[in-house]
Amino acid sequence: MVSVPSAGNRVSRWTPAIFACALVNFGLAQLLIVTGVSWPAAPEADGVTLAVVHLLTVGWITLLMFGALFQFVPVLTGGALGDQRLSLATLLLVESGLAGMVGGFALLGMPSAILLPSGGGLVIAGVLAGSSNIAVPLARAGRRPLSARFIIAGVVLLLLTVVLGLTFALALTIPALAWTLSPIITSGVEYHVLAGIGGWFTLTAIGVSYELLPMFMLAPHERGVWGKCVFLTACTGLVAGLVAGFALPLLPGTVSVAAEQASRAVIALAIILYLIDVARIYRDRRRRLIELHNRAAVGAFVSLGVALAIAVASAIMVGLNRAAPALVFLLIFGWLSGLGLSQLYKIIPFLSWLSQFGRRLGTGPIPRVQDLVNERSAVRMFSAYYIAVAVGTAASLFDIAWLVRASVFLMLAVTLLLSREYWRAWKGYYPQRQVADAVDQAAACPPVPNHGDDRTRASHA
Repeated sequence: MVSVPSAGNRVSRWTPAIFACALVNFGLAQLLIVTGVSWPAAPEADGVTLAVVHLLTVGWITLLMFGALFQFVPVLTGGALGDQRLSLATLLLVESGLAGMVGGFALLGMPSAILLPSGGGLVIAGVLAGSSNIAVPLARAGRRPLSARFIIAGVVLLLLTVVLGLTFALALTIPALAWTLSPIITSGVEYHVLAGIGGWFTLTAIGVSYELLPMFMLAPHERGVWGKCVFLTACTGLVAGLVAGFALPLLPGTVSVAAEQASRAVIALAIILYLIDVARIYRDRRRRLIELHNRAAVGAFVSLGVALAIAVASAIMVGLNRAAPALVFLLIFGWLSGLGLSQLYKIIPFLSWLSQFGRRLGTGPIPRVQDLVNERSAVRMFSAYYIAVAVGTAASLFDIAWLVRASVFLMLAVTLLLSREYWRAWKGYYPQRQVADAVDQAAACPPVPNHGDDRTRASHA
């Protein structure tokens, strides 16, 4: 993809390139699962499996969210990004750091595994560049709407996530530090996941959805007391869970267990309130016809609800550990990736329309944003994707490795097909094809001579 022309710093000219790199990372992670070099064919703690996890979390979802935020935050706040160069720096630092981390995980246990903390340091630098870029318009905004507060909370937890990740990388590659950092490592991985998936990913996704869903469905933006309750319960549950987790060695057993259970209950309440509020947005919309990207997003919201049900059921019946792979699979591929893929189906055509046709508005006929996509074929792609997510989640729950790989193969095929659709939307493929078809049709059907007029002219002569 190429960069989007823009006026000043109001939009990020590097957002399309960030999206393209994120999709490449997503496809590579799926390919490694399908070929059997990582989980489920390899152990969950295997180096290649950890590399795949970070391709998904850092290379796919984190880059995707930064690309969206670079475009979204200036619109939300009415301010400008800190610096366009910081958007490029975010992409370069995160991608180079991710390459180091993937190499470090693959070489885990060897001297060259120092790539792991080195790559982690570059990722932190990229995260700081991206965070400071969006911090400028957020800090200058006179009034911070609900979406902005979710984004700020998500970025704070992102910083905690990457610092914890660097701590683990140092402990894994420098034996002298392993003993010193062992208290953090013992209970830290669970809270690394909680801060990343529950905090950075989910809080940011909720914040962006609270703006985009009402915008494209013409529903009320103000979420009132309900939205505030979602924000407060989500942040309270996450903070309580993280504090209780890291204070675990200092607390009596009964107190720590009670605090952990209470935090999980509050987080569950936040998810329930959010999903009910999303249903209210769909119900209260003024746009009768729901566009495909918002219809496809329903699959992501259903995935989040099912993930909550799995977590609650497994905690009550057999313990959370047995369901952990299926839970993470559903959250990563169903909730976060499903929401990301569906919203890209609207964001990329919108950016393409702005860059190619926005300046021609009022000068003649131009295509609509919807004319840049082909919903009839894409609806089958999204349906196949969510079917694969459902099958893969069930296979993960019952530890059927070959079925997990088969479902991810189908998801990879859909990802490639959707990427082609994103590329076509960016290049204006469908409007150009309509024009070409009209020209071909006109050339194939020349105008029929009007012999009646010829006879009339002859008689007058």
